[in-house]
Amino acid sequence: LIFSGQIADGVKVFAETDNDNAGKYRAGGVSTDLQDLFVDLRLGGDQWLQAGLILLPLSFENTSSAASLLGLDYNAEVIKLAHTFVWRDQGLMLHGPLGERFAYRAGVFDGHDDAATKNAAAAPRFTGHLEFAAAGAAPTAWFHGQERLGGEPYLLLGTGVDYQERASRLGAVAGGNPGWVINNRAFVLDLQSGFGAGDIFYTCNAGWYDWDNLNFAGSTWFAEAGLRRDRVQRTGKIAANEPDAGAAVRNFTAGLHFFRLQHKLRYGLEYSSGDSPSQLLAGVQFLL
Repeated sequence: LIFSGQIADGVKVFAETDNDNAGKYRAGGVSTDLQDLFVDLRLGGDQWLQAGLILLPLSFENTSSAASLLGLDYNAEVIKLAHTFVWRDQGLMLHGPLGERFAYRAGVFDGHDDAATKNAAAAPRFTGHLEFAAAGAAPTAWFHGQERLGGEPYLLLGTGVDYQERASRLGAVAGGNPGWVINNRAFVLDLQSGFGAGDIFYTCNAGWYDWDNLNFAGSTWFAEAGLRRDRVQRTGKIAANEPDAGAAVRNFTAGLHFFRLQHKLRYGLEYSSGDSPSQLLAGVQFLL
């Protein structure tokens, strides 16, 4: 359920619930959560201040709309964000264009609480993403669209950072000993693009991440592409997790998708194989 609107000039609001894992095979627990909750205030011109429970502005991938993904689902296997609620955190974020070619999202956040590992004395969290439109317009909407289903050619290049000092606490806490405290750090280089050639439309989505946090130390990356003709789209993806210690994991995914009413009604099949167990994914997207 989505609540979105404008309650006054320069005052926009957004709230969304989510039933994560509903319908997924062997998904474990299913819960209903208030996933997004924020107000967006115009400071002047096209510059805005967003406050509330917000998607952390690290990359194109983790700020993409679930309604317009290139594949059936997010490339969640490469996103290793620490101390978040479904990639979200409470805080303040400035966002808007910088001229005609650049756009930015940058904020200060709390670091989502986890009683087992969150350090109560953690410094504020700083997360931001800078985007350059080498072709097309720099995006300023709340969420990125991975698959635009046509339109003008675009090429977006981005870089992002996520940093929180003393973010996580590990080890026993006793006798005044705060345990072992570690920082949270992430860096990304990413891109999104799309263009048409004849009656074929090409889409690309890719990102390389460097992580050093509670969840992962090492690099992850992915590259996926789509070729669409009329309503039928073929997709291919490679994704890799390359930890500083341990073996790398690489997987390949091929998909076939059919758009009945653009993003409002979509069917898809994907087959994934590689170092992880092979799996066949089937999905239906229906939007009201």
